Amino acid sequence: GQTEKLGIVKYTPPKGMNKLPKENVVAFSEFDQATGKYCIITLYGATPGTGNAKSDFAREWNNLVVKTFTTAEANPSTETSSEDGWTAIGGGSEVTGDVGKAVAFLTVISGYGQTVSILGVFNDQAYAGKLDAFMSAVEMDKVKTPASPAANNTAGATGSASGAAAFDDSGNLIIPQPSRQLTTADLAGVWIDGPNRMTTEYVHSGSGKSAGRDTTAFQVKTTFKSDGTYSSFFNSVRNKYETESDAQAGPYSINGRLLSIQGKGYSGKPRTVKYVIRGWLELPTMTVLELASGPWYDNDAIPEVHFTDFTSFESKHRGSEKWIRVK
Repeated sequence: GQTEKLGIVKYTPPKGMNKLPKENVVAFSEFDQATGKYCIITLYGATPGTGNAKSDFAREWNNLVVKTFTTAEANPSTETSSEDGWTAIGGGSEVTGDVGKAVAFLTVISGYGQTVSILGVFNDQAYAGKLDAFMSAVEMDKVKTPASPAANNTAGATGSASGAAAFDDSGNLIIPQPSRQLTTADLAGVWIDGPNRMTTEYVHSGSGKSAGRDTTAFQVKTTFKSDGTYSSFFNSVRNKYETESDAQAGPYSINGRLLSIQGKGYSGKPRTVKYVIRGWLELPTMTVLELASGPWYDNDAIPEVHFTDFTSFESKHRGSEKWIRVK
């Protein structure tokens, strides 16, 4: 059949199925009214990845299957294959929804900082062949954003990475998820973390009466360059007269949602500080970068939930920090 494209994905529409295109999504469906048998194949166009193929699959399975159907296996068995810089992870389980029992099979293709998902849902095993045929004809563009952290990110990014400002019910500014893969070119400039303030209260163990307090104000100024290098300056003031400062410089990279900054710890030994990019908002006078509560260091395991859950009630209470770049 005639091939078509959805962004970076080339595909062949399955024969005999109705097509329903939406923004960055195209769905194909077939329904037999006499028998009640049906099949739905949905292709979801490229969105920013987490930088980890397993995390991409977990996020997409949770959003497209677990949250969509009444019942679905939380962690299905999966199979993985790789080709031309793309990694495909597929898995499925029985599900129950408004139209009864069915099988949902999801394939998530990750690479070059992007993620594409293909979901098949059917209640007759005979439709499995149609899903297989559709999958076998899918082709991905070779390169749309750089593949490695070193090159990561001075090319391939166009257009704004966020939309207009919006506020939640409490009047707080909403920092949306990036609408595309962020690059070192996006981060180029001077970012301010702070001024922040931390107060420690002391009490007498016997009486419980106040024994005074310590107040520390601190700020970090980081200058990122589009060539993948940075410099930063930390300054703090404790109780208005005790000061502390530190300077760092070195390389940094962005891989999916993972921002890695190489520097030195208090011991002087090299270390990598890792942040998970949670949100990005471009305003007329400033840009806001929201990072998941952390950071993590060197080989610390970052909980997968930070890469997969950005919208649930729980995610709003995990904590985050915001860096500001004034235009």
